[in-house]
Amino acid sequence: MPVARFAYKGTHSHPVRRTVLLIENTKEFLRGYELREGSVTRTMQKAPIKTYRRDRIAFGLSLRKNSPFRKTNPEKCTLVRKPLFDIVETGA
Repeated sequence: MPVARFAYKGTHSHPVRRTVLLIENTKEFLRGYELREGSVTRTMQKAPIKTYRRDRIAFGLSLRKNSPFRKTNPEKCTLVRKPLFDIVETGA
């Protein structure tokens, strides 16, 4: 499951939606090509490699009405792992 979709708190005032194509996965962090950061999407060639700490991945959020994370349980992590085909099928 090389694709990770999640909301990341980081240094922003609110969690920002991310889509990452993973190249490394440990229990402390995720590292990979950042294909989406908020509303900005990138191609694989232009995507930077970034590292995300797992403890900063957001839990239940109060986002816009049409956000896919809005439907999640407030105590459930927003991290969702998908197969590579998901990027081709739905995009970043």
